[in-house]
Amino acid sequence: MIDWQETDSSGALSRQDAVGQVTHWGPLWTVMRILAHLYSPGAAERPVLLVLVAGGWKTACMVGDAIEAYGVLLDSSLSLIREASRDARTFDRLAVHRAADVWDNNTFPLFRAVRAGTTWGRERRARTGLRWMSELGPSRREWMMGLLGSDGERLVPPVTEPEGPTRDHEGRVRPGMLRLTADSAGELARDYLLPHAEVQRLRVEVRGERHLTASLELAVPRAYPVDNSAAAGHRVKVFVDVERLTEVVFDSADTSGVELRTAPGLVTVRLGTSGVLRGDGVQVWVEDWLWHLSPEGRRAQAQAEAAGPGVPGPSESRQPQGWLRGPSRIAAEVLRDAMLHVRCVGHPTSVGDISPHAVCDAFDGAGKAIIAAGALRTPWGRDAAFERLIDEWIGRCSTEVHRRFREMLHGKALCYVLSRLPEAQGEADARTVPRKAEYTGPAMLRLARFTAPDGNRPMPQPGEAVLNLAVPSGDDAGLPWRMYVPQPHDPARFQLRTQAFRDTGRLDAGNFENGPGALLITRK
Repeated sequence: MIDWQETDSSGALSRQDAVGQVTHWGPLWTVMRILAHLYSPGAAERPVLLVLVAGGWKTACMVGDAIEAYGVLLDSSLSLIREASRDARTFDRLAVHRAADVWDNNTFPLFRAVRAGTTWGRERRARTGLRWMSELGPSRREWMMGLLGSDGERLVPPVTEPEGPTRDHEGRVRPGMLRLTADSAGELARDYLLPHAEVQRLRVEVRGERHLTASLELAVPRAYPVDNSAAAGHRVKVFVDVERLTEVVFDSADTSGVELRTAPGLVTVRLGTSGVLRGDGVQVWVEDWLWHLSPEGRRAQAQAEAAGPGVPGPSESRQPQGWLRGPSRIAAEVLRDAMLHVRCVGHPTSVGDISPHAVCDAFDGAGKAIIAAGALRTPWGRDAAFERLIDEWIGRCSTEVHRRFREMLHGKALCYVLSRLPEAQGEADARTVPRKAEYTGPAMLRLARFTAPDGNRPMPQPGEAVLNLAVPSGDDAGLPWRMYVPQPHDPARFQLRTQAFRDTGRLDAGNFENGPGALLITRK
């Protein structure tokens, strides 16, 4: 494998810069890639596409590359979800949520692409769909490249995202996502009264085996003058995400005042008099609809206006067009609803009710199967293939997932499908238990979330303490552990320390213990 980012002895020139695709050597690599495809097994079924543009031939590709990449993305997403949810002791809730969320807006474009009438049409729609998927931002494209590998660089163009403030549809500046540095911390301190901030929500969770992260939501008063009525209708929220958390000390009785300290490789967020979040990779996002009136906002507004019109225009690409009807529409609905079901792990209170591993087992190989069904020559052949896919997917479901499919499809325009759904063939999963089932025994804390009471809403909201615990699935020590969510409640006091997430503790009568003072929840 060639390392294209390797530099020469000066460190200033990489192999990519010297002889990469963007240099005059680019056409040579294109020809070599085409020859490799032509003389590889199965090349006869993959014709070459060359596009004539002004000045010569555009970079060539193999027909089928984009449509196959679409299927690879779906199958890789399912594999990622299955691996991240295999055992509750290594459960990565955020990775599962992100992979499932992609297919909320991209399942129908995939089916529209495969239902195109010609090979060229499928390829064209697939390339449009991949661009549509990537345009959410650089982080989405990076996620796609992680699943597609080096081939994805040819299929998905780079996505640029402006750093710093953004502009809304009226041209007013909005604070963008900021990586917390000494400069950005100073800007926040000039616009907002951080010593008077109040913690609204704190979530600390473990990703994978030992990757500790934190998410903090603050209510912060403005340091700049605004109309009282406008300020009352647009409260400021500051969100702080700590990607690599090393220490947490939190007490819900001590949440007034925030201080941001930065040092090389380390950021410290002081909460109250003794609370702290300490780690690295800290990002801050401010939700302030009046920020353009602040000193920093006025400066950013002037710079934006000097740069020209800032109202964002329509996106260059659109999702693939085309009608979906009959079995292909039903298959798309079933797959999309399955992903929406998995996406519910984004709500920590629902984690114990979701079976992402069971959904992945039911839809194993769905991407490849969808591409194959869409490649059949006749419309009736494609319809029959999609009907068989629906039967296979739902027939492989466990009893619990099958019941949820019926619930999700009930009340839709597709409710007539219910009468012909096959019976579930999969066995009940030991990792799925009734929500109300009580548990006492060993447990590992995977997530702790505290939400402060909010009396400023039309309907006052009580406080809440939510725990996600990994607990054994049964008496067999070899079984994967399952997720368990004790009944959330309004706490009188919530105290949390880093050691609560280390090793295995014990859950007894709804109270989790893992060392003195690690996690204390005082009930009202």
